[in-house]
Amino acid sequence: MDISVVIPTCNRKQRLLQLLHNLQQSVYPLHEIIVVDAGEDRLTVEDLAPYAHLTIHYLSSEKSVCIQRNKGIQVARGEWIFLCDDDMEVPADYLHLLAQHVSLHPSAGAVSGQVLQQYHGKWTASYAIQSSRALLFHYIFQLSIWGEIRCAGNNLLVRRVLQYYQRKGNHITRAGWPVITDFRGDYFTTPVYGLGASLVRRAWLLQSPYEEVLDRHGIGDNYGVNLGFPVPGVQVLNKAFVYHHHAPENRLQRPLQYYRRMLALHYFTRTRRELRSVKKGWLLWSLAGNLLGFVRRGDWYMIRAVVKTGWRITWEQNPYTRAAKNNQKVVEPLL
Repeated sequence: MDISVVIPTCNRKQRLLQLLHNLQQSVYPLHEIIVVDAGEDRLTVEDLAPYAHLTIHYLSSEKSVCIQRNKGIQVARGEWIFLCDDDMEVPADYLHLLAQHVSLHPSAGAVSGQVLQQYHGKWTASYAIQSSRALLFHYIFQLSIWGEIRCAGNNLLVRRVLQYYQRKGNHITRAGWPVITDFRGDYFTTPVYGLGASLVRRAWLLQSPYEEVLDRHGIGDNYGVNLGFPVPGVQVLNKAFVYHHHAPENRLQRPLQYYRRMLALHYFTRTRRELRSVKKGWLLWSLAGNLLGFVRRGDWYMIRAVVKTGWRITWEQNPYTRAAKNNQKVVEPLL
C-alpha cells in the first residue's frame, strides 16, 4: 500500500524538522511527504538537505489547518493518507503496525494508534473514571468519557449506570459528546477519534473533507471528518503509540479553545445527518454540567466561555453556521 504523509504546519519549524527526522526512520516505506506550510518561518534548502532520500513536496497555503489538510489530500498520490500533526513524535514502527493491521482487516478505512499526552507528569491516552460520583455526573449531563470506568457499583443506581455504559459501548451521547470506555482487544472501534496521527483511505477523506469554515486552528475539525466516513468508526490499535507534544506556538488559550470547540460541535449537529439525534436541549444541558464544574473550581475565564457559548447556541447565533450559509471560509469567533 502506498502511503502519502500530509503535514499541515505554521511557524513550528523545529517541531516540523523533528517530525521529518522521525519519518525518515520509519520501518514502513513512505511514498511521499506533503508539507503544507502556512507560516513565515519556512524551511530552507539546507533544512531539507538531510532528508534528500525522502520525496518531500513543500507547498504553501493560507492560514487554516483545514484548508492545509484538504490541499495536501487533494494532491496526494497514495491510496492511503497518513494525517500527522506537526507536533507529533512518531516511533519508527508506528506506520508498520498500522499498515499491518490494514492488511489483516481489509475493510478498515481509518486506523490510528493511541495518542499519548502528558497528564500529571505521565504519558497517557485515556482518563479513567475512578468514582461513582464522577460517573453519575457524566451520565446525568451526558458528557464525554475518554477512559475506562473503574468505580465499583455499590448501589442500584450506580449499577444501572454501569450497565448502561457497558451496553452502549463506545458511542456518541445524546448531547453529542464522544464516549470511549471499551478498550478491550488488540484494537477497539469508536465513532469519533482524533485523526492527528491516523492512516485513512484517501477516497474517504475526499468524500468527507475537513470543514473549511472552522477557525484557522481547526478546533473540532476531526469530529466532522469522522462522521462523514462511508463506514462508521475509527479502529484504534492498543499496541501502537504516538506522542503528542502540544507545541505552544500558535496554540489558543483554553477558554477560547473550549468556546470554538463547542461552536464546532453545535455546527455539526446542524449540518450532519449523523447527528440528527442530538437535540439542542441536551447540548445546552451538558453545558450546564460543565458550568457547574467550572463554578466549583472558581475558573471565571471558563465560566465566561460556557455562558457565551450557551447564549449563542440558544439563540442560533453560531458564526460558523451563518458563514457556511454565505459560503464563507475560516471564521475566527471572538470570545
